[in-house]
Amino acid sequence: MIFKEIIKKKRDGETLTEDEIREAVIRYTKGDIPDYQMAALLMATFFRGMTNEETLYLTDSMLKSGETININCNGTIVDKHSTGGIGDKVSLIIAPVLAEMGFKAVLLSGRALGFTGGTADKLESTGMKVTLSKEEIEKVTEKFGFSISCQTDEIAPADRKIYALRDATSTVESIPLIVSSILSKKLAVNTEAIVFDVKVGSGAFMKTMEMAQALAKGLVNVSRLYGKKAGALITDMNQPLGRTAGNAIEVIESLNAISGDISGDLLEVVTSLVGVLYEITDSGNFKEGKEKAEEIILSGKATNRFTEWIEYLGGTTEPEISKKRLLVKSPEEGYITAIDGEKLGFLIIEMGGGRKKAGEKIDHSVGLRFFKKIGDYVKKGEPIGEIIYNNGDAKSFETSFLKAFTFGKEKVNVNIIKNRI
Repeated sequence: MIFKEIIKKKRDGETLTEDEIREAVIRYTKGDIPDYQMAALLMATFFRGMTNEETLYLTDSMLKSGETININCNGTIVDKHSTGGIGDKVSLIIAPVLAEMGFKAVLLSGRALGFTGGTADKLESTGMKVTLSKEEIEKVTEKFGFSISCQTDEIAPADRKIYALRDATSTVESIPLIVSSILSKKLAVNTEAIVFDVKVGSGAFMKTMEMAQALAKGLVNVSRLYGKKAGALITDMNQPLGRTAGNAIEVIESLNAISGDISGDLLEVVTSLVGVLYEITDSGNFKEGKEKAEEIILSGKATNRFTEWIEYLGGTTEPEISKKRLLVKSPEEGYITAIDGEKLGFLIIEMGGGRKKAGEKIDHSVGLRFFKKIGDYVKKGEPIGEIIYNNGDAKSFETSFLKAFTFGKEKVNVNIIKNRI
């Protein structure tokens, strides 16, 4: 098969066959196709798109380029995936809650790159082991009813190589390429059902509802074509989720949250995602699942399961956060009308709590606290947040923090659940 004919076919808006897509992935992964030709195919895909079937073939080809993980355990194996956002600690709470409900929650999580945090980094702040073998994942899942571990390099190596080229050629923002990249890793586990938390807003990668809707539909449709039960929520990320953003500090918030001390927005997202999973697995309806999850969280029933899991893998439930603190006070009186999550994410990176490039070490002990959110009325000089830092110019951090906040005279209401797919 002449590769330039595949490029031409996609350039002209035609549909590629399964064989053509598989050959492209296999040959590029092996090094038989140069970067410039694969870059041309990616750019053609960026402009012409892919059908759900094409995306399915691309997903499966990348998935089969590496290892898969088949978990043998009693119970329905479920997963939850988030597209990432500021203060998103949902995985830490939802996994033990699902286990308390009788599911087997097996989550593979990534590290932070860009302005959003990574679940693996948050857990690593406790000192616990986050990279597990298949046998360890099985053992942990059987013991606790859930597992959250780091994606290994052996899973979907083709995606890793193709993503690096996408990043270098400005073709990252293609919905079929995003869908196939996510699913080539998520479907590497023999999950029966998966719920997607697609974030939209200033603190997410998807800035518009149009993009978020397209991504959610793509993830659900292709997952179903692959034989999985799937559903999605589009949730608001126009401000940080919960009360904190960082690594160790988010673990501490999660421990408090699962014990019943949880912010309203975080509770709504977690319980709604559980509700979707409950319904798509035919366990009951959405409302029943949501109510069961809320009762577990507010009663603290899953707390011991969560803390024992951390300690079993060598972690502490009291991760260290820096003692250097700066209280941030409101510069004016009025309602908080907007918070730029992306600016806050980049502030955490500047403080050392995130990565500017893959492989960088991060400071788990730094982060941000939020005392006020969108819709809250504040007086001039009233504390709206706290900066927890180690090194750097605290005043500069304060300036960056305040630049993320907008104040006005009219109250703005936030609808945390935007849509369900």
